[in-house]
Amino acid sequence: MFRRILSIRLSVLAVMLFVFFFIFLNIAKTHALTAGQLALFSVNSFLFGYYFNPLLTGQKTRVASLNEVTRQETMVLLDILTQSHLLKPVHRHQLKVKLKVYLDDLVDNHDISADNRYYDELLHWTKSVKGDDQGVLDVIYSRISATQVNRDKLANLFATKIYSHEWLVAGVLFSITLFFATQTQYGHSLFFAFMLAVLCAGLCMLMAILIKFATLTHKEAKRMWDPLKELDAKHFEDVDRHEVAVEKARIDALPA
Repeated sequence: MFRRILSIRLSVLAVMLFVFFFIFLNIAKTHALTAGQLALFSVNSFLFGYYFNPLLTGQKTRVASLNEVTRQETMVLLDILTQSHLLKPVHRHQLKVKLKVYLDDLVDNHDISADNRYYDELLHWTKSVKGDDQGVLDVIYSRISATQVNRDKLANLFATKIYSHEWLVAGVLFSITLFFATQTQYGHSLFFAFMLAVLCAGLCMLMAILIKFATLTHKEAKRMWDPLKELDAKHFEDVDRHEVAVEKARIDALPA
């Protein structure tokens, strides 16, 4: 149920929230707020904005960093594929099969760690091949080694989440702000009812955007894997799925 809600586009959600609050405000019983209640409303609204902004900024920065790291990983793998053209056809194909196994494990995986057995196999293979290709494989080895930094960054960024107590504080401040907004007596003016519905929908949209960024369901977060998927589609058309499955099974069967 929660995943279905998160899958709703923000533009659609904004319209749904506005319609809901516009109807609700015309049905619900409102009250004239006292001076003390207005003071509480003002202070709470300030605290909500003051506390909410760093949370949203931190999550947007996190998503932007994830996009940056995946692009860096794509460039490293593209460089490796460029270097592979200098290899003999048999060695080039073997390399691409192993790269494909590594790439499949990387894409859409939020449980990434710096230590990766498919990465280890790539490193081992580049040093096990002997002959004329060894010079090129030494260069490829150095490029593959660079990917460990990217995986370490990805692991840290995926682990950078909003703590439960931060969600609690943000939720309480949001709920109080929304409650006071819906209790505001607007004198049955259609214009003020419209503006109040926009305000309430906007408050809910802020929370929805934060949740989408935090759960990596925002469209900016979903785009993080696009460079790697595009690389996969354009440069591994000659790699058979059966070959990849066999190679993955072989690596998985190796002792840890």
